[in-house]
Amino acid sequence: MSTPPEPDPAAIPPMVVRRVGLAAIKGTRHLSLDEVTLDAHGPLGDRVWCLVDAARLQVVRTVANPLMELSIEADGESLRVALADGRLVSGRVSASGPPVEVDYWGRPALVTPYDGEPARLLAERIGRPVFLARAARGAVVYGAPVSVVGTASLQDLAERMGRPEPVLQPERFRSTLVIETAEPWVEDGWLGRELVVGEVVVRVNGRIGRCGVPNQHPLTGRADTPILKALAGFRPCNEAGEPFLAVDAAVVRPGTIRPGDPVTLLDTP
Repeated sequence: MSTPPEPDPAAIPPMVVRRVGLAAIKGTRHLSLDEVTLDAHGPLGDRVWCLVDAARLQVVRTVANPLMELSIEADGESLRVALADGRLVSGRVSASGPPVEVDYWGRPALVTPYDGEPARLLAERIGRPVFLARAARGAVVYGAPVSVVGTASLQDLAERMGRPEPVLQPERFRSTLVIETAEPWVEDGWLGRELVVGEVVVRVNGRIGRCGVPNQHPLTGRADTPILKALAGFRPCNEAGEPFLAVDAAVVRPGTIRPGDPVTLLDTP
């Protein structure tokens, strides 16, 4: 049998950014934006705020308390909170006490409690004693601060499931960057390598093990699609049994990223 020819690099579509996004309050709706600015700590404005269980002093977990129906816009200490039922509250919040150490997935995080009308609306939505808190940059981010997923991986997952949600609703995966790719799961080979994204450079750190959050509708928070089960059927998993999808990365050269920006994988790790 003849050896198949090597693919022509010129025939492979270039990688470009298709979506950029973040969530100002951890667990709330992951918003698609016109641009995201990265500094050494990650995307500016991403997961600056969180909600804390007042009794346990534990950061409220997204998978158990989906808040995707909450659309949040933050500007400094001014918050705009929009609920699916049409309620809208905007205004300033202010520190209501000294910094306090809380638990974030088994590790300590130092956060500052805040109060104000937007904070009270958020607590009402949870339905038990919680408080809004401002976190230090990266304190309530599980891995490296920038997350990246390729469109070919989402397309492959959708085809295996026989459902369109992974492609039509990439915000389920809450990635900073969705990149147009030609090869499914090509991200697995980027570990330790650098991506040039427009004017920004990031270094890929590791693969992301997924919990049940992608099962939840990105606008309502209702579990409506068995994505985790589908992933577990064919993807490798981490030590906790979480199947991998997407990678996380650290910022090497800061700057601003916009949809349409070209993406280049540097040749050497």
